[in-house]
Amino acid sequence: MAQLAVAEKPSLRKGQIGLLHMIIATLANVGPAQGIFFSIAFLASTTGEASPLGMLVAAVAILTVGNTLTAFSREIPSAGSFITFVSRTFGAYVGIALAVTVSIGYILAITPIIIEIGGWVSAVLQQNFHLAVPWQLITIAGSVLIAYLVVRGIKVSSSWAVGLFFTEAIVLLLLSVVILFKGGAAGLHIGPFLPNHISGGLKSLGLAFPLLVFSFVGFENSGPLAEEVIHPRKNIPRAVFFAIFIVAVLYVLSTYAAIEGYGSAHLQTLANDPAPFNTLAQRYLGSFGVFLIDIVGFTSLVACTIAAANSQSRIIFHAGREGLIPHYFGRVNKRYGTPHVALLTYLIVALGLIIIIGWNMQPMTFYAEMGSLGTIPIVLMYLLANIALPFYMWKNNRSQFSVWTHGMVPLIGLLVLLWSLWGLVQPGQPSPYNTFPYIVLGIVVFSYLYALWLGRKDRSVLDVAAQTLAD
Repeated sequence: MAQLAVAEKPSLRKGQIGLLHMIIATLANVGPAQGIFFSIAFLASTTGEASPLGMLVAAVAILTVGNTLTAFSREIPSAGSFITFVSRTFGAYVGIALAVTVSIGYILAITPIIIEIGGWVSAVLQQNFHLAVPWQLITIAGSVLIAYLVVRGIKVSSSWAVGLFFTEAIVLLLLSVVILFKGGAAGLHIGPFLPNHISGGLKSLGLAFPLLVFSFVGFENSGPLAEEVIHPRKNIPRAVFFAIFIVAVLYVLSTYAAIEGYGSAHLQTLANDPAPFNTLAQRYLGSFGVFLIDIVGFTSLVACTIAAANSQSRIIFHAGREGLIPHYFGRVNKRYGTPHVALLTYLIVALGLIIIIGWNMQPMTFYAEMGSLGTIPIVLMYLLANIALPFYMWKNNRSQFSVWTHGMVPLIGLLVLLWSLWGLVQPGQPSPYNTFPYIVLGIVVFSYLYALWLGRKDRSVLDVAAQTLAD
């Protein structure tokens, strides 16, 4: 009976995208331009001159989670990604709870990106054309357009994301290379990569680390696309490592260029600048450079939202298909072969949160607060996956168990991510950040109680959950 249930489950269209397409779509999901544009001022105020080193340390931490994702994907590729991996290791109850928790977390985490589409465009129109267009209207219009693209199909929407990503990557590289070629404000030096140049030492790096990790969220985009990519067992690991490496290079180079562009003596100016990369573009590229940054801010936000919706909604789709949440969410559009219910739910709920919570807030304030809140459940998922890997491999494929790949690397990642999590939940934070640990705790408790209720209501869900693989 379990085999019959699995066979009847809806499936996504296989072989829709290849390796290169998936790598670029993953990079678009990370959105390096928006990540660095909205974080550099905070990094300058915390880690100071050594902000590039902070990015490098965060990249190493993310690589450990990338190692976990790739190791699992070789074993059990699935649109459920980390949910499937954790369910196979710790059982359906934990998998169901994680599915609900992370679905909420991903929706929370995309809201700051969506709101900044409106905030960014509204600011650009005001500054350049003296047009006062409310960000709320732009955000709603942008959400409708993105919903249309993602429902049309993974190939159509990810092609848009790919094109938009190339735009932001080229401009980021151009500005960084010009700044460094001109020697920055006072000549180039190695200080930004030295630990003793971190302002405030390890404590400051710990304060900045959650934002550094948030900047990389989306690298796991490849995992949920397992059903639609060619040769998932081989191409998902390749896409993950290529994407992490490329985005790390972009982040470290751009951060280094920003620090050197302002100069070590003017880091407080950088920290107080509401648009640091516009300032850098004006200084090193002129007015045309500012125009390019304005365009790239928009393209990065849109590309990130498209790629995130494609990837993260498939977690919701997989949970619905497996019966972890109502089956309605596991439906597939007959015409386009996309999980349209999960996609629209993902975007509509996110937009609803923006309207309810952020309608009267400044977009940047909302970005900082909701980005931090949404990161906590995602970091919990990373942590649980790193714990799961050695247990799964030792139990199910002991002959292939590697002490380094399946033991030490996940352990290193676990320790670094715990440090990052502590930065998000430690006592003494200002309001509303001091409430976030309790909000997430409430989400986790609700999710586990829901898992217990579902298991008692329908035991068959526990038997077939997390069984659908991509090949």
